[in-house]
Amino acid sequence: MSSQGNTITRLGKKIFSALCSPGRQYSIKSAAPTQFITTNKLELVDITEQEFPTSYAVKKSLGSRFFDSITKHAGSKVIFLITLIILVAWAIVGIVLGAPPNWQIAMQDGSSIQCYISDSLLMRQQQNHCNDLLTIIAQLRSRNSTLKRLLRNTRIDKNSTVLHINNLQMHEDNVGDAAKLPVENWFDICCNWVSNAVGSIYALIIYWMGIFVWIGTGYLLQWSNMWQLYINTGTAVELTFTCMFLQHTRRHHMEYLEKCLASVKKADCELETLLRQYTGDNEPNPIIEIEPLKVTRAVRSIDYYADVVGTGVGAAICVSVFVIWIAIGNIMQWDSNWWLIIGTYTGLIGFIDGFVLRNVYFRQDKIMDEQFNLLIDADSDIFQYLNLQLPTKPLSGKKSFICLVSYYMGVICSMPEAVLASFIIVLALLCIASGMHWNETGQLLCNTPTMIIEGFLLIVLIQAHNISNTKRRVQLHDILIRRLTLLQCVKQIVGNGESKGFNEKEIPVLERKIKNLSKC
Repeated sequence: MSSQGNTITRLGKKIFSALCSPGRQYSIKSAAPTQFITTNKLELVDITEQEFPTSYAVKKSLGSRFFDSITKHAGSKVIFLITLIILVAWAIVGIVLGAPPNWQIAMQDGSSIQCYISDSLLMRQQQNHCNDLLTIIAQLRSRNSTLKRLLRNTRIDKNSTVLHINNLQMHEDNVGDAAKLPVENWFDICCNWVSNAVGSIYALIIYWMGIFVWIGTGYLLQWSNMWQLYINTGTAVELTFTCMFLQHTRRHHMEYLEKCLASVKKADCELETLLRQYTGDNEPNPIIEIEPLKVTRAVRSIDYYADVVGTGVGAAICVSVFVIWIAIGNIMQWDSNWWLIIGTYTGLIGFIDGFVLRNVYFRQDKIMDEQFNLLIDADSDIFQYLNLQLPTKPLSGKKSFICLVSYYMGVICSMPEAVLASFIIVLALLCIASGMHWNETGQLLCNTPTMIIEGFLLIVLIQAHNISNTKRRVQLHDILIRRLTLLQCVKQIVGNGESKGFNEKEIPVLERKIKNLSKC
């Protein structure tokens, strides 16, 4: 009996641990792949997976990889274009049929379902991007530590690095200023323009002007259900477009950042290789640990919910809800209330998800800012040691009034109190709808305010993404400039072991090499 009791206790602890695991934040531990120099060849060894099997560098489960694949494809150009085609087709059908109520309800249901699914994918996309970027920053800091140590080797004459750095000038048109996202075709040009337009304070002003105009027409339409349907339909279209556009623009921006990071890592890798070959040093790159931000219990509960939404558990709940909804269709005789039920449920959940997404995004952005600042400080130390002027400047602290308004609006919407307020509002709406016996008017009352606020939050989220992404592009551009400058120094130092600088014939070759490295 004692042995059986212990087994039950252990099983209970495992179940309890599994239930508590969502939202638990872990340290990110990673080291830059060490390039061990041998007499015969150059070996590239990644020690992270060997020593830290619980870090983000480990392979994901099949289910996680499948969900990640869905998340990636959901933000593709094809899916976004299909969404636009569906919206246009729906509009044409409405014009032909005279915009009947069922046509409007169909859009609202479709939009609510799509947004409900997109919230899970956006959460997953957001978490993956943050984890991947923090892992890369840890690796860059890891190699930075090695570069500091190797540059202090007795064979390195740091005074030689001041000699001919100015012989090779890197023009802005080689690497760009990174503030503007490069474009490849007309579709990219359109997406960049729409992203800037939708993510602006002017878009928010136009949005709320539309809401106030709708409120003003309420008296003329006698505050009827049709009056509510109009705004629900309008916000449904806006939600569908904004959700899919946010997924697409995030993927597009991430692809650009990945190209920039590839250039940074390539230059970084060459720096380590040259210094190790020159010094004969084979000490592995150190492992850098990035601790998660400390959170309160209230924030921990938000992370728990976000993790559930952004994992397979959220997908399973989503599928179960749809199955139940379809199953009760015959019982409810497929009437208007049945059609509204799914829209009401997904609308209320999506309302909370909008605040949760903003809260999680704000905190992830904060920890990435901290880690980028640590990386900048480490670069600055190297340049100072080499008696070199830092080729890049800190990000400008000055912001326009509109940017400040946008920023603080985002901060307010991301506060834990805002998430709590959204939960209380949902409970209040559920009570009102229950008091009205969940009739058509009661469900529309649940849908209308939540869809209006959710539409507003998505615009704020695009706004925040645009600001953050521009900042990340500039930061990565600056890191690349610093790496290329150091690469020049190291090539000068290790040329012949003497302070001779570059051969004039080598300069055009190195210019082309730098240009190729810096193409993002």
